[in-house]
Amino acid sequence: MRPTREPQRAVILRGIFLLTAGITACTGAIGEPPIASTPVAQNDVVVVDGVVTSEAGTVTPAVDPQRVTIHRLNRAEYNNTVRDLLGTRTRPADEFPADDRGYGFDNIADVLSVSPLHIEQYDRAAEALVEEALGVPTVASQRWQLEAESLMGSVGAVSGAAWLLWSNGEVGGMVTLPAPGRYRLTVSAWQSRAGTEDARMGMELDGTALRTVMVPNLAASPGEFTAEFTVTRAGPVTVSATFENDFVGGTPSADRNLWVDFLRVEGPLGATGTPPPSRAQWLTCDPVAMGEDACAEQVLTRFGRRAWRRPLAQTEVRAVWSRFRAVTRMHAGTWDDAIKLSMRAMLLSPHFIYRVEIDSDRANPAPHAVTAHELAARLSYFLWSSMPDAELDRVADDGTLLQPAVLTAQAQRMLAHANAQALVQNFAGQWLYTRRLDEHDVNAALYPRYTAQIRDAMRQETEAFFGHFLQNDVSMSEFLTADYSFVDARMAGYYGVTPPSGAGLQRTALGAQRLGFLTQGTLLTVTSHADRTSPVKRGQWVLQQLLCAPPPAPPPNVEGLPTEMMVMGSVRQRLEAHATQPLCRSCHDLMDPIGFGLENFDAVGLHRTMEGRYPIDATGMLPDGTRFEGAQQLARIVSQDPRFARCVSQQMLTYALGRGLNENDDAQLAQLDGQWRSSGLRLRTLITQIVLSDAFRLRRAELGGM
Repeated sequence: MRPTREPQRAVILRGIFLLTAGITACTGAIGEPPIASTPVAQNDVVVVDGVVTSEAGTVTPAVDPQRVTIHRLNRAEYNNTVRDLLGTRTRPADEFPADDRGYGFDNIADVLSVSPLHIEQYDRAAEALVEEALGVPTVASQRWQLEAESLMGSVGAVSGAAWLLWSNGEVGGMVTLPAPGRYRLTVSAWQSRAGTEDARMGMELDGTALRTVMVPNLAASPGEFTAEFTVTRAGPVTVSATFENDFVGGTPSADRNLWVDFLRVEGPLGATGTPPPSRAQWLTCDPVAMGEDACAEQVLTRFGRRAWRRPLAQTEVRAVWSRFRAVTRMHAGTWDDAIKLSMRAMLLSPHFIYRVEIDSDRANPAPHAVTAHELAARLSYFLWSSMPDAELDRVADDGTLLQPAVLTAQAQRMLAHANAQALVQNFAGQWLYTRRLDEHDVNAALYPRYTAQIRDAMRQETEAFFGHFLQNDVSMSEFLTADYSFVDARMAGYYGVTPPSGAGLQRTALGAQRLGFLTQGTLLTVTSHADRTSPVKRGQWVLQQLLCAPPPAPPPNVEGLPTEMMVMGSVRQRLEAHATQPLCRSCHDLMDPIGFGLENFDAVGLHRTMEGRYPIDATGMLPDGTRFEGAQQLARIVSQDPRFARCVSQQMLTYALGRGLNENDDAQLAQLDGQWRSSGLRLRTLITQIVLSDAFRLRRAELGGM
């Protein structure tokens, strides 16, 4: 008999309840401190257990590195970590509660709290991940096909051999799955086309979204769309297809609908009785030949080293194993069951969910170096949003990572790796607001050229543009003034420039109307309203994101621009009238002139010279009296502002440290800014300087804290 779920969950969740106590004591859920690191010589400095000493005693850093709040993995970091640890293709953290943001980023340790829902989701994710990695299929793969016309939908009706969803809703049915494992859902569907975009269809499991797809197919050629999912136990599940973007125009034929022909479930995928490759990767010994305890210790030592991002003490491994082997024996469970429970417990430990850093002397608030393994984690989560790889583990294990030359070499190696795309998506995606495209609403009737495909092309353009500066070490002085970008044929047509000769994203001249990032569709769209531009939002973005000089918050009860149809005048004219109010003038004088310089671009980034019947006036005057006309002159002014380079340093340092900066960081920031300017404003140089900085390599204790 296999162990029942409830005793397992009780034991696992008991460990979870130790999160608070474990974090306070910095010993995790198993009650043992990490092993001591080997003393490492670093020039005339010696590092032992993270304490920096020399012949003169404790080294005083040039700046105060400040205390560091224990850092929970955010959703992106969790997904990337389990991918690199277990090779999974699932993204379990997508179902976790949304991460809070602070100082512009979602990796700020002070705001990454843990709720009861987090704990429940961590438990489910750990169970599914271990089962996927170690499970052995015990049944043959099967197929279930649900004909939609025989099902029930929340809206719509049977139409021929399909179910017609004539408004937003769903159609689905139940399938009883015979075993845990990975399954594939296939939906056959087509649309009636209307409006500016294709029908959008969601694919769901038990009411949870698996995938959202656009359905361009018509009745003559239905499309088949797939999504894969993992279940951790046998039993009934409900699969469904949802229609998500109903549209009805002004004529009877302008009606977007979705037809669903069938829903098919197949699995368990790869159920041949052959274990997954990951099982052999982790279970490297035979418990019968070696002995259960010795084999388990070998397996858990290797797994724990990777999962907890540091070597484990033998007592830690034995504590985990003895606890969960005893549980499984009580319920007639096998050695295999105990290994799964032990690995699951390791994935639920604070040492996995958090990036734990421990002060060897909590009574001494003097700055000291983090250990080599803590430094490896800081570096990998900065550049990759994921755990250290084998090479970084190696130089952490031998302690050489603490040497500046080795740390520099590792940073450069990691920047050249494909995983550095995480820095583009998670740093630039938040700094430049690229991430906000998906949640931004656009009035399709007013802007029919803006489609889901254009939205995706905009995002790809900005990611490729920032990636160009990162990977090719191009000076950031060109970021706002480059006369080129990286677009495909679709985006070139949208911009009205000559399309590239090759397929995919290519470096392309922008023509006379655009210059640098300020004129890219991504920024111009997310800093607009759904139905009009917003010079206020655009000006505020430039001040806050590029100059780190955010305007003061608006006074309470200030009304925005009137939106009634009878209101006359361009957006600029209405804003200028609004800004004459005494309460509004001080803020608008800072923001509006910058936003006016971008008014030649509409709410979806298309160039224009007229707003309806009103000519565009893109002139502006900054508070210092500097006059400009249009986006190109504005871009050159901002790029030459000394606050721009410093602000890029500030944004990158904030993201790297995972905390907000304050006046105690001014000396460090000034040092970085000066070094970066002398290097020609190259991002790789800035990143190297950050990882070598005292703020990145050191920490200090807080009395009574970590």
